[in-house]
Amino acid sequence: MHSNMKTTRVGVRPNFTLFLCISLFLSICVIPMMFAYAAPTSVEPLADTQVLGVIVIARNGDRDQYWQDPKTYEGSFTETTALGEAESFQLGSLLRNTYLNPSSSSYIEGMRSDIVDNKEIKVRVKAGGEGTVIFDSAIALLQGLFPPNEKNKIVLANETTVVAPLNGYQYVPVETVEPVNDRSLESWTGCPNFQKHISEFYSSEAFKKKEKEADEFFKKARDFLFGVPATLENAHNIYDYMSTQLVHNKTYAYRLPPTMIEQARGLADFHENGVFSDKETGGIGNIAGRTMLHNVLKALERVAFNDDPLQFMLVQTGYQPFISLFHEIDMVKDQPELKAIPDFSSALVIELRRGSPPDLRDFLRFRFKNGTGSSFKTVYVYGTHSDIPLTEFIYKAKGGVISSNKQWAQECGRSRGSLLPSEFIEDVTDAARNQSILSVAVAVVVLAAFMLLVKFAKMTHQRVKDSRRRVRLQGEEVSFDTTSSVKSHAPRAKEETLIVDGTGYGSAADYGQCLHSRWYGWEMSNERAAGEYASLPSGIDAN
Repeated sequence: MHSNMKTTRVGVRPNFTLFLCISLFLSICVIPMMFAYAAPTSVEPLADTQVLGVIVIARNGDRDQYWQDPKTYEGSFTETTALGEAESFQLGSLLRNTYLNPSSSSYIEGMRSDIVDNKEIKVRVKAGGEGTVIFDSAIALLQGLFPPNEKNKIVLANETTVVAPLNGYQYVPVETVEPVNDRSLESWTGCPNFQKHISEFYSSEAFKKKEKEADEFFKKARDFLFGVPATLENAHNIYDYMSTQLVHNKTYAYRLPPTMIEQARGLADFHENGVFSDKETGGIGNIAGRTMLHNVLKALERVAFNDDPLQFMLVQTGYQPFISLFHEIDMVKDQPELKAIPDFSSALVIELRRGSPPDLRDFLRFRFKNGTGSSFKTVYVYGTHSDIPLTEFIYKAKGGVISSNKQWAQECGRSRGSLLPSEFIEDVTDAARNQSILSVAVAVVVLAAFMLLVKFAKMTHQRVKDSRRRVRLQGEEVSFDTTSSVKSHAPRAKEETLIVDGTGYGSAADYGQCLHSRWYGWEMSNERAAGEYASLPSGIDAN
């Protein structure tokens, strides 16, 4: 008798529906994003790339003697010199001729060069150790970058023309970065783990070997140091003292033996390269470069964003971030000469360039100038030996970046402190902020769509499961005589009799559930249907 019953399935297979929904979501949203963030391969860009903007990291100019504690790197007071201001001014003039001259091959397209547009330029200056010197160097550099111009004038309501002082001197806003508020430009002081790194370097076999080799030099140098400790730990202070006296003290310059300044410079380079570097990318020894990278990536984000007017970013700092940055982005591997202290008024320029059709990607070109006596030289990062695509640089650099005071404190192994904000102080434009809001909104919409797809798949799956538990009995509609007024929800009607075609059949209580369903095509679970069908009296034809 069971063979006479047939089941009818409705809907589609739930596994297939769920698979289809998820596949659709992945193909539309997830997979393109994966490809967008994958590390691309470095290729040679076209020669006629267009410069969209530049980030300049510049060292201060000449100054008086500067003492640094060899264990903590806390510094003494110092002042800039007229020579230092002239060096920085010269660097600014060179940058102007390179990037603000329409006839230059590296001209920043669209950037105003006569009168400064403060929306197109941003200047950040380290205000910690050497603070006054670095600030003065930044002002001198900007004087060379945007010299006085008689067009810097206004016409008053009474038609009087007023030219800015000093024949149209141009005032460029400068943001000083205090270590008590923002550690992005001086991250190596007040850092216990960095001090531990310094101690480990002083205890290393390489340091002990170099110290033994330099013993004879230190014996001879004592007569020219006048109280400065003649030890390898103090190598930078020795060189700083000698070089300062050599430039500004005629008597000292006449007395200093030949090659002694070169030997002092070599030991100082060894010392500072060991302190401000690390064997591992993202190590504590590279902390000065890792916080500097945050400034670089934020500036690149703004320059690359079409709706942001920023095209020129200047970061004025000391020598320390240069060494760490060169190690962090793997510049020293193929260019070992960068394992040294950069001279006064050195500069690293990062150019954001856009390729020509058909390759319209954005590329980065790195150019370094060591002091005033050399020209800009192209240098390479991450072993590329070519301009590196912007996306590849971000992909490789972001892992080591320290992007907040909170993260800096964690890296240094210290509490943040009540006076130090958790985030670096940044000036984010409305355009960049709106872009971030739009990105979040798109992500929310995509997530909501995915959740709806999953919910739809679950509902379909449930409907199919329900349909599998239902059967439809074959045959004509069966008529019932309800004269007995059977109540389907009356469990007390045990004596009432169900009349089917005049034949007494069962009790209403037994079949109340069935009567409550449709009068034809009884629907019940497969199990119940089989049992009830088998118990029907012989006088009733199921068909």
